[in-house]
Amino acid sequence: ISCTRPFSKMKTAFVTALAIFFGLSQCVVAFASLPTYSGAAQGAAQAYHRGHTHVNPSLRARSDHHEKRTVDEWVDEVTAMSATRKVTLQFSPSRWHLWSRFKGTVVQKTWKSVLFLTVFNAVLCFKVHIFRDLIPTFRTQMEMLDKLWHMQMTLTTFILAFFLNKSYTVWTDMLSLGRRIQGRLNDVSIMVSTHAKRDENGLVLPKAQIVIDTIARYKRLFCITFYASVVKTHAPLTTDEALAGFERKGLITADERALLAAMPPRTRHHAICQWLGNVVVQACEDDSVFYQRANLHFSFLDKMTQLRATYGSVPDKIDDRLNMAYAHFVQLLVDSFLIVTPFAALADMGNLSVFATAVLTMFFQGLLDLSKMFLDPYNNEGQGDNGDYLVVNTLIQETNAGSERFKDLTKRFPPSYWRGVG
Repeated sequence: ISCTRPFSKMKTAFVTALAIFFGLSQCVVAFASLPTYSGAAQGAAQAYHRGHTHVNPSLRARSDHHEKRTVDEWVDEVTAMSATRKVTLQFSPSRWHLWSRFKGTVVQKTWKSVLFLTVFNAVLCFKVHIFRDLIPTFRTQMEMLDKLWHMQMTLTTFILAFFLNKSYTVWTDMLSLGRRIQGRLNDVSIMVSTHAKRDENGLVLPKAQIVIDTIARYKRLFCITFYASVVKTHAPLTTDEALAGFERKGLITADERALLAAMPPRTRHHAICQWLGNVVVQACEDDSVFYQRANLHFSFLDKMTQLRATYGSVPDKIDDRLNMAYAHFVQLLVDSFLIVTPFAALADMGNLSVFATAVLTMFFQGLLDLSKMFLDPYNNEGQGDNGDYLVVNTLIQETNAGSERFKDLTKRFPPSYWRGVG
């Protein structure tokens, strides 16, 4: 009695069940990891995402490790004058250190998929061993599937390597843009502090000190409002409650708070950038504030246009990071390859296919997940939930420190030097 038709039905059922459960497992993982905002932070997130109609609804309440912070706690953290973390996860290049890492690695990201497919392959091996006498055509059919699998492996490896390289370029570009924003803001600080007029003892004149303090304050405020406009986890910083917290911290005045509250939250940093520029331009009209006013004026405008071009590239880079059809094709390619892997590996290696399935799933699924993490550098879509994303609070805190660095270091020149110049 031929059992080809029953086996064909069984094989179809296996593949269908695998595809369904693999998809459901990914959905369960995604929904289980969705954190929530609380209070005003939740309202801010909802308001923010109403302005991002292209965002997947299942990701709209996503947050990073600050998931249940109050707005006051957010304000305290982003107004800190020193960084509490590094901008990325740090590591030692030693083999032992790298092998012992779990948080922030593809192992943490892929272990559920590896476990699922490995268990399925083990069950498949057991069933084949039990019913090997009832399905004499099994090995022949699996060998045919194995040929297709080997051809797809070559294509998947090639495409996935290029996809990873493209994704890493996006990540490095976003980090570079963040550092360049810091650099242009620090350039403004050192230029203003260097040109500030001083008395006979080398101390900054009171009027010049007011200008320097105002510029330092606007720099911090600009950085906070800018990242709140592009990073979804920082949506609580766009609320009126956050503006009140900034006023309590001395970051804004009552008049400035009223003006910012009347503006759309995602455009406030543009206004603050103009405030920053106008302070210097007006101060250059007063000969009691700066030396070499004409030189400072033109150099400052050059730095400001560079700053605008740099921060304007950030949301553009987020929107234009990759073609959707490309990402869709790579996802289909990897998923179909991994679905066939337990059957094809079984035809090649028998019971050793359990180990082979685990290794191949770890590497291929890991490469895809790593690529997605690189495409989501600010963790806007939850691809960096394991902790390996750009820590925006660190970028803000480093900018806060830079706003005071040159102001304090050049507050007073050595009297001997000052007398020599005079």
